[in-house]
Amino acid sequence: MDTTTKTAKHSVTFNLDTAKNYIYLYFRYDNKRVKIYTKEKLTPDLWNSDKQRAKETTKNPDYAKTNKNLNEMENTISRLFDKYIQDYNRKPTQEEIRNIFNKEYFDKIPQFVTKRPKSFLETFDEYIETKRIENTESTATKYEQAKQSLIDFGKKHKQQIQFENINMDFRNKFVKYLQIELGYAPSTIYRKLKFIKTVLLYGLDSGYINKLNINLSKFLTKDRPGNQIALSEQELNEIEALDLSQNKRLEQVRDRFLIGCYTGLRFSDFMRLNKNHIQDGKYIIINQQKVKSNVTIPFFDEVKQIFEKYQYNLPKPISEPKFNEYLKELTQQCDTLKRLQETTQFVGNIEKKVNVPRHSLVTSHTARRTFVTLNHAKGIDLETLTTATGHTTVKALKTYVKLDDKQKADILNRAFEVAKQKKNATEKENKSAKIIKMNAL
Repeated sequence: MDTTTKTAKHSVTFNLDTAKNYIYLYFRYDNKRVKIYTKEKLTPDLWNSDKQRAKETTKNPDYAKTNKNLNEMENTISRLFDKYIQDYNRKPTQEEIRNIFNKEYFDKIPQFVTKRPKSFLETFDEYIETKRIENTESTATKYEQAKQSLIDFGKKHKQQIQFENINMDFRNKFVKYLQIELGYAPSTIYRKLKFIKTVLLYGLDSGYINKLNINLSKFLTKDRPGNQIALSEQELNEIEALDLSQNKRLEQVRDRFLIGCYTGLRFSDFMRLNKNHIQDGKYIIINQQKVKSNVTIPFFDEVKQIFEKYQYNLPKPISEPKFNEYLKELTQQCDTLKRLQETTQFVGNIEKKVNVPRHSLVTSHTARRTFVTLNHAKGIDLETLTTATGHTTVKALKTYVKLDDKQKADILNRAFEVAKQKKNATEKENKSAKIIKMNAL
């Protein structure tokens, strides 16, 4: 019989295994089937397959007791299924519904006698609020970002973000999502996992869950330097010069990426940048989504040209995973990005050096690193660049500088030139002073 509730549709049926004379309960929902042994035995001649109950006959004096037990089982598993959805805001897995039924019905251990426990995401929110009280807002923001990464991962890969679902398989899929689909650096992945681990421990210590389904000593990745690159002037110019007029999808991604390269804004900011952020025709003023603070930068000519191309109505934003997918597709067309780059890959804790084409390393984050690296290579000091990137310290910005050997040599050469000019100016000044002194005599 089908049972429809305000929470979910499911069905309960009973079948007799005529080979062993065992009665089994079958619970079905969402094209899933759970088979449960009822501990009731009956011969085929005493079973009514149409009613799915024992026949009412004098040949079976216990038919009433058998049918009473089957009715109780049906009511119990339906009630537990609905209660589970109500308390956890999701449907149980097949193993979960089997376990709670067996404990409630056979072991007589009530499964839902206390108030609803906090979910993992609710626990995350509670912990974030404690950080807002104890620490700066920036700390709370970092936890918010880790939580949002989990939510985005869950939506895309249909993963339940619950205490009981976080096991090693979940962890590995999440790490792969951050590495491959979002292109995050190892240090970024490490920090996100560290924040999530902290909340898992907080939930355990707070009694919101009795145990975890993962060994937290193996939860974190290694905090290693990433295979991050910044584009050279030549590479950036080739991307800009690509003829993508026959592929609007890639052209629009290319133009948004160029805005990131020329402004230093994060993906979350350059992707939503629009004409409302332009003020007085010469400034870009935008509230940074990540740190919730305003940044003001010049409305550079390169950016202005892109706005004018679209008559100040830039293409609609797309998701970061989709953006990175299209970005790799378009950068494969660049000859300058086909040259090989040595990278470090890890299989477990085994380090391996691999040469890969540079275009495979380009992500949305490359734009920000390119802005910092190219401008620093031109002689702009890092402290000045923090006014554009929104970093609060030069130390934090240094991780974005990806100078190659030639760029480092150019900076060194400029430093020597500056020192030489200062020396020449000093010698000239001293010489002039001597002449004036002799004339005075």
